[in-house]
Amino acid sequence: MALNDGPPFGPVVNGTMVVVFWDYRPSNVAAYIFLSLFSLATLGHLAYFVCFRAWSFIPFLLGGICQVFGYLERADAHADPTALRPWILQNMLLLVSPPLLAATLYISHGRVATALLHGTTTTTTTNIDDDDSKSPPRRRRHRCCCCTTMCACTTTTRKRTKAYILADVAAIGTQLVGTVLPASGTPEAARMARIIVLAGLLVQVVAALVGFLLLDCGRLHARLRRDPAASRAMLADPGVNWLGYLVVMEIAAVMMVVRSVVRGAEYLEGQGGVVMKHEVFVYVFDAVPMLVVMVGFLLLHPSRLVREVRRLKENGWAGRGEVTGIGGFVELREGSRA
Repeated sequence: MALNDGPPFGPVVNGTMVVVFWDYRPSNVAAYIFLSLFSLATLGHLAYFVCFRAWSFIPFLLGGICQVFGYLERADAHADPTALRPWILQNMLLLVSPPLLAATLYISHGRVATALLHGTTTTTTTNIDDDDSKSPPRRRRHRCCCCTTMCACTTTTRKRTKAYILADVAAIGTQLVGTVLPASGTPEAARMARIIVLAGLLVQVVAALVGFLLLDCGRLHARLRRDPAASRAMLADPGVNWLGYLVVMEIAAVMMVVRSVVRGAEYLEGQGGVVMKHEVFVYVFDAVPMLVVMVGFLLLHPSRLVREVRRLKENGWAGRGEVTGIGGFVELREGSRA
């Protein structure tokens, strides 16, 4: 095996390049910059993980670690772009990381939706006998119609979350297989790898755009915007920053879609395509979107909202307002904080 001096880079056997690893020499400067940024973001999430005991962020942490080591391998490839290990590892790690980040995104949305979509259960006082003096009042709990709707909504959200996670597991499997197959050096393996990776990217786009962004996050956003009374937490404390958390999740989903679409274009074009020949696409449409996702969840960590709603519930939903009502009517009146 001989080494070639200029791009494209790849192993050369008997004067023929078996596989093209790179159409350029990878930039070690850019790789180290994003390695540092992803390291800081991952450490920040590790601190939140310990502070909030956010077990749902385990995939997110693994995704951040994949980003760190993926760009470490790209930096190593600068010195020897014909080496097999850096090429395979960076490709595998950078393809596997987004589905791991997306898994936590879907789980977090389910937790936030469950926390916000608490129906309003009201209490009324009734007497069995006509004479109030003979029998003490008996309390009867009534569940308003919105509570039944909210229960159905949260159940559906849980089912969809499971479906998204299964889709993510399938996407991770396709990315792993698709990044290893080209190492064999045969044209058939390279063609099959492209198809497998494209299938995984398509699954990610459908799950993030059609399923999550439109069916779940967008509908929840529209519903709470239209009817804040649908959330008992928002009635108890109108200052709950539900909008900020949902916007962060929506931006994260858009970043996932953009990244997957550009990656899909890369594999559709194949070797010698515009995306594969220019390293800038890797950083602008892969590194930056994933960094935006990680930083967004640092600024507005979903566990904060879940903890805040849990605190309101433990205090009997007594925040800046108290929820009272009779039958299906809900009234918000000012109350004092405990």
